[in-house]
Amino acid sequence: MDDTQRAASDDLDLEAAHATSVDDVLEALDVDADAGLTTEEVSRRRERAGRNEIADDGGTPWWVLLWRQIANAVIVLLLGAAVVGLIFGEIVEAIAIMVALIVNVAVGFGTEFKAAKSMAALKDLLRTVAEVERDNRREEIDAAELVPGDIVGIESGEQVPADIRIIDAEGLQIEEAGLTGESAAVDKQTEPVDPEAPLAERASMAYMGTTVLAGRGRGVVVATGQGTEMGRIADLASSADETQAPLQAGLNKLSGQLSIGVVVGAAVLFLLGWWRGNDVTELVEIAVALAIAVVPEGLPAVVTLTMAVGMRRMAQGNALVRRLPAVETLGSTTVVCSDKTGTLTRNEMTVVQTRLAEGAEEDHLWHASALCNDADIDTDGDPVGDPTEVALIEAAGDAGLDWRELRESTSRSDEVPFDSASKRMAVVIDGIVHAKGAPEVILDPERDQALIRAAEEWAADGLRTLAFARGEAAGEGDELFEGLDAVGVVAMQDPPREQVDEAVEVMHSAGVRVLMITGDRPDTASAIGKQLGFRAESAVTGAELATMSDDELRTRLDSDAVFARVAPEHKLRIIELLQGQGEVVAVTGDGVNDAPALRQADVGVAMGSGTDVAKDAADVVLLDDHFGTIELAVQEGRRIFANIRRFGQFLFSWHVSEVTVITVAVLAGWPAPLAGLMILWNNLVIDVIPSFALALEPSRSEVMKDPPRDPRESVISRSVLKRIALHGLLVATTGLAAYGAAHLWLDLDDAQAQTVTFLAMSAAQTLAVFNARAETGSGFRGAGSNPWLWAALALVGSLTVLAMTLPPLRDVLGLAAIPGQAWGIALVLALLPLTAVQTTRMARSKMSR
Repeated sequence: MDDTQRAASDDLDLEAAHATSVDDVLEALDVDADAGLTTEEVSRRRERAGRNEIADDGGTPWWVLLWRQIANAVIVLLLGAAVVGLIFGEIVEAIAIMVALIVNVAVGFGTEFKAAKSMAALKDLLRTVAEVERDNRREEIDAAELVPGDIVGIESGEQVPADIRIIDAEGLQIEEAGLTGESAAVDKQTEPVDPEAPLAERASMAYMGTTVLAGRGRGVVVATGQGTEMGRIADLASSADETQAPLQAGLNKLSGQLSIGVVVGAAVLFLLGWWRGNDVTELVEIAVALAIAVVPEGLPAVVTLTMAVGMRRMAQGNALVRRLPAVETLGSTTVVCSDKTGTLTRNEMTVVQTRLAEGAEEDHLWHASALCNDADIDTDGDPVGDPTEVALIEAAGDAGLDWRELRESTSRSDEVPFDSASKRMAVVIDGIVHAKGAPEVILDPERDQALIRAAEEWAADGLRTLAFARGEAAGEGDELFEGLDAVGVVAMQDPPREQVDEAVEVMHSAGVRVLMITGDRPDTASAIGKQLGFRAESAVTGAELATMSDDELRTRLDSDAVFARVAPEHKLRIIELLQGQGEVVAVTGDGVNDAPALRQADVGVAMGSGTDVAKDAADVVLLDDHFGTIELAVQEGRRIFANIRRFGQFLFSWHVSEVTVITVAVLAGWPAPLAGLMILWNNLVIDVIPSFALALEPSRSEVMKDPPRDPRESVISRSVLKRIALHGLLVATTGLAAYGAAHLWLDLDDAQAQTVTFLAMSAAQTLAVFNARAETGSGFRGAGSNPWLWAALALVGSLTVLAMTLPPLRDVLGLAAIPGQAWGIALVLALLPLTAVQTTRMARSKMSR
């Protein structure tokens, strides 16, 4: 709690209100339960505690998003090259570079510009009316005006407006799944509980943002705003570190290395030329050309667009991506930490087992289930009331009973409401008692041994059990339970979602470990874990986790594990330890209590039906709530990474060839074989169009059978670097050969020789797209499955011909008209890199066979 919100009393630690008697809490807060606070006292307390609101972090300003795009090594290099060009009068080159720079920044900023991630959803939960006792009268106020010590009333259908200590409860049941992970409604009462009781077991408390399902109650506010449990979770969520995606980190590292390389290389060439007496202006032109040649202008745009396309594909598969880098991070995931309630399970209690008493009629069981029941289903089909009772009437309907007509044709003459202490309920209809409750209080230990054994077996499997009985009404109150005959027992469960077990199996085959982390009971968590194929013998509780050292916990995290009754802090500790071991962690969840973990994870995945708070903290939202959608998202992430590596090889090999040609020319004392605008044109055309086609390559069928890649592995690995160098040198050799042939064989001038070099290298690199499609084997295999590839080849070819033949464009780029013989030589030479690589691969393939 905030200090101001803890300060309502100097005599009582309000965090222990759940373990303190009602009278002591009221005395400590200096309030009369009937009269409430006075208006003057409310004002004083509001000055100390503030408004009952969750702080809003304001989100990320637009200018910060824009600065992130600009403060990029590639962008800075381009900006530097443009400034140098302007200083030395290279106006056209500078303008062209600035256009490329603006396009890159605009694409990145436009894609990243989303609604700010904030805790606004938490504030929305508070925009409600609270019924409060003040100045000895009852009134309704904005819940944001509540202060510690206020006496508030709550009833069925309302949200709890603050953290309150229960002082009166009549059949009060509260749904806390979003806060604690407890799948069943919690019965509330006034007696204090154990000081060490976890949040889900504090029956004397009601927490902000939870929902009253049944009954009514009153309580005294002990915490407001940031001081509530929800406020504490908001603080955890805002303090959790947002991790950088592996691809993002790799590209940033590569950009930094490029920056150093450009500065050093340009300086060396400039000093070498100056030492040899070259013209300074010419040296600047060469340095700018080198910078343009090295910097992959199209890389940011292609990476952003590639992930945007992946985002669209995931959306078609019901995975809405809110943060672009998460698209690739999913493909690198090594561990999935999943919540249980609402994620692995449906968050809907369902009857899964029934056992009739000997000689009992099945109709009697379903009649008792429907009549001894206060739940309902509204006209829209939405359940109303306790989830357990909703499950009973749904099961009765599935069994063929028209429970609504049965209820309308009967009326209760007497009843004993359900009480969490007695664990039973009874109604009297037409002189017949219909009773339900815990098996140990409804069943007779001697007569109903078979039913008791069945209930015990189901309970051992993590199922919730209820027993039913009926008989002639005799007496009233507790006397109604005497002399009844058992009808049967039922077992209920929040069942697993469809296909989750298959998804877990696929994750295992893909080398991805799956952990369950839930606030629910250990027996329930273990039972669900076994059904879904989790490789864990038993559940570790939050209390056990709290006593473990980091080394002990790491040992439990080496394989599949199930954690139950955990708090948000426990989830964060687990995730941080996994990340400390180099794991890439995906976290799934749907509740308020999952928000800090979703934010801390490398990629947070929220359920579409979950709380707004969880969705706000997540990177990906599963619109269909299917855990199996994560499997598809992981597959798409792996496809994207493989394709980024493909076009990375293609793109950087092009820049290696350009740098090599310029460097060789400077060292040999030749005029530059390529001018700056020629290089910039090809960088924008060849970097973007074929690369984007490579980014749309379909996924390999075996991609989910491979283990996750090492998150420390660079996007451009050592083997990729070797291919980049080889292919770059092949294209450079083609360019130098074309340059030499133009001068020595065809006797063309410098402008024409540059044009022949431009044509030969452009065509050679465009055809080399087939070399980049596969690391081994034929680059043409499966090419027909990617129509974008052929469209890209046609477009690049058309643009190259246009640059060569359209006079205005040709003049701007510094190209010249060349004879037909020069066209023929350039195009023949362009075939050499593709032919050399594919022939070598064919030879290797034959030798291996």
